[in-house]
Amino acid sequence: MARGARLTLVILVAWMPLRALGAQDSAMEVPVAIQVPLFLKVLTFDRRLDARAGHDLVIAIVYQKGNRASTVARDDALRALGGAHQVAGLTVRTYTIDLDRESLPAVLEERPAHVLYVTPLRGINILDVADAARAAHATTITGMPEYIDLGLAVGVRLLGDRPKLMLNLTASRLEGADFSSELLRLAQVSR
Repeated sequence: MARGARLTLVILVAWMPLRALGAQDSAMEVPVAIQVPLFLKVLTFDRRLDARAGHDLVIAIVYQKGNRASTVARDDALRALGGAHQVAGLTVRTYTIDLDRESLPAVLEERPAHVLYVTPLRGINILDVADAARAAHATTITGMPEYIDLGLAVGVRLLGDRPKLMLNLTASRLEGADFSSELLRLAQVSR
């Protein structure tokens, strides 16, 4: 990890007070517009990202059309990712997966993704999402802090008025990621 990239992540996490950013979605502590740049920077700490992704970094947004908080997060994520043309030299491509209509394992088999952005979900077993991600070797990211304890890999929560990265080390490794020790020092790590 280049020193400049680490410094950028530290600045994003340490100096980004959220109260100045306006309203946030009630289902998540940190607004999606803040989460996405943070998560994209986190992905640069994955030493296996290039080997897993090739030329394109495919990010699938997992949501439920019948869940307002989920569709709002999907829309916000699509907007935020629209400006992300490259991450670590990889071209970013996105698509959505509606869990109200589609089977996550089936979609991931047909259209592989390297990263799953998991929105607020209702009536969905998060461990099933984690299992599908692990089978597909897709790194999970989410703005729902409680999903990290339920088996997803990377999250963000609010600590005071600043975002704090969360990392489930076991989940990230089972999904195929290999995050550098620099990220481990910056995040709240669980095993």
